[in-house]
Amino acid sequence: MSESNKNNRINNIRHILLENSSIHLRDAAKALKVSEMTLRRDLAGSENEIQILGGYITRAPGASGYYVSSQSQQRIAEKRRIGKIAASFIENHDTVFFDCGTTTPFVVDFIPDHLEFTAICNSLNLVLSLQRKPNCTIILCGGRLHRRNQVFESLEEIGVLNGLRIGKAFVSAAGIDAQCGVTCFNMEEVPVKKRVIAQAQRRFLLADHSKFGIVRAAHFADLREFHYVISDEALPDHYRTLLEKENTELLI
Repeated sequence: MSESNKNNRINNIRHILLENSSIHLRDAAKALKVSEMTLRRDLAGSENEIQILGGYITRAPGASGYYVSSQSQQRIAEKRRIGKIAASFIENHDTVFFDCGTTTPFVVDFIPDHLEFTAICNSLNLVLSLQRKPNCTIILCGGRLHRRNQVFESLEEIGVLNGLRIGKAFVSAAGIDAQCGVTCFNMEEVPVKKRVIAQAQRRFLLADHSKFGIVRAAHFADLREFHYVISDEALPDHYRTLLEKENTELLI
């Protein structure tokens, strides 16, 4: 049994349990296309974070979930380097989309205060970062707020994005895989990501090396849809080769 496949299954179960208090073992096995016995073995080694009770998979008492607040404390050095590179592409009077996530606020940190630009975003943490830029006009894609990842889900068919022309888009991901493409944890993020990728003139994917070789639940793009990938020095060589084949420029 592949350890990476096991970890992906456990992460997908974690994601399911953020939205639901429990899921039947049979339904989880069907969704993940494995046997119930395989899932039992997976969860037996999940450090008591997830448990099976009466045929249902549930979170153990006191287990923590996936929240943007906890993710923001991971790989800060890599995120800062990625943010600095990304910010160097933003010019005066640009219209820029900043995706949700914990890397994009570092892009904002490196934008000079004197720069005049329009920022489009759909997450609370980005609004809080952008409001510190005195010459930034902020356009928020409003809707229902999902507290765990601080994303606003549009209730009006992508709403405000329909009338905007986006010059540059900085898109985040939770997983990037050669076969399965670019993925994120949450389905509510997908419509905005897809629309932005379709509309933006220049598309940047921001992801440190830990995101590569990982598959999350919600697919929203393939690598070839991005003009640039901004990552770090630890990116494996085979992904560097893949990006070259896809004519996607790697920036490190």
